[in-house]
Amino acid sequence: MLDLVSLKEFGYNFLGPILSSFTSNVYRQLKKQPKSTVYHLAREGYALKKAFDIHTESKNYDSHYLYASRTFLFRITLDLKESWELSVNHSFEGTLKDFFIARYAFSSEEVDEILKDVEGVSKVKLPADNKIIFEILEQKKALISSLVENSRKCYLQYLDKINFTGKETLPVVLDIGYSGTIQKLLALLANKHVEGIYMVTTRSGGGRIGNATYQISHCFKTSVKMGSGYILLDRSMFLESLLTAPDGQFVDILPGVEQDKFNFCFGKRNHNQENFYKLDYLLSGALQCISDMQINNVEFSTEEIEKLFEMYVTHRNLLPRASWPLFILDDAISGQGDLNPLDFFGL
Repeated sequence: MLDLVSLKEFGYNFLGPILSSFTSNVYRQLKKQPKSTVYHLAREGYALKKAFDIHTESKNYDSHYLYASRTFLFRITLDLKESWELSVNHSFEGTLKDFFIARYAFSSEEVDEILKDVEGVSKVKLPADNKIIFEILEQKKALISSLVENSRKCYLQYLDKINFTGKETLPVVLDIGYSGTIQKLLALLANKHVEGIYMVTTRSGGGRIGNATYQISHCFKTSVKMGSGYILLDRSMFLESLLTAPDGQFVDILPGVEQDKFNFCFGKRNHNQENFYKLDYLLSGALQCISDMQINNVEFSTEEIEKLFEMYVTHRNLLPRASWPLFILDDAISGQGDLNPLDFFGL
């Protein structure tokens, strides 16, 4: 019981100010787009939606938790050439078969079919060997289309149900960061303009993918790269590990028995999913902080958030012992398995 109290207090003191400042900033930006519909992305969206909904202005916006993941969207857009740069250029080192399984969640049998008649290459190192992958994708485009068409059709039906694809809808996606990959793929898939608001971005601004456009905005910082010294990005694993959903990574969607119902498929669950009640306690503390900050009209500046975050993620003794096992996240995209930021950063 003491552990759960400790987690709730940690959520209040660490996550609470960060989520409160983010959501307050989001609402200020949404006032420029009063008719927008808000979509909370991927596993981080589980906590972001709760933080968004507790705000007094939430009644003014339609808000949805959106099942999405880079892995899933990489796969169902893999026959669209415009998506290749986004999916292939992430780092990876290993066999071709392992790449297609880790990056796109294809089954072993599907990968064998894709790599049939591919000779002379067994291992790749990305992004250096990206041309090898591009050539395979070009050669096997028709086959890949046949493998992904059912999932893509079903996912578009799901997007339609939550009004993402509606003609009058301006979708605004929320996530913690950083380059807007999921946002861009959703724009490509739905063939429409998509806005995105993030805590931190590598580059804010507009762009085009296929025939669609997108606009990326930030709350705390932009124009930063991993390893550049900006700690909210460099040590973002601490935040990502706590802002997760009860399920593993979203990997596929199937039509349900009833009309307009869907079955969502997920990858393996890590320690946090198996012990999600602990994260719920932590999040309850964060939500209480958000509520208290609204009642008392308190908001941390970006500089204060940066200092608060740095203080916690550079001093293990400030992290309650009960929280240590919760700092874990999977790195399926790079095929590295689970990562522990405490170990990774030598804490």
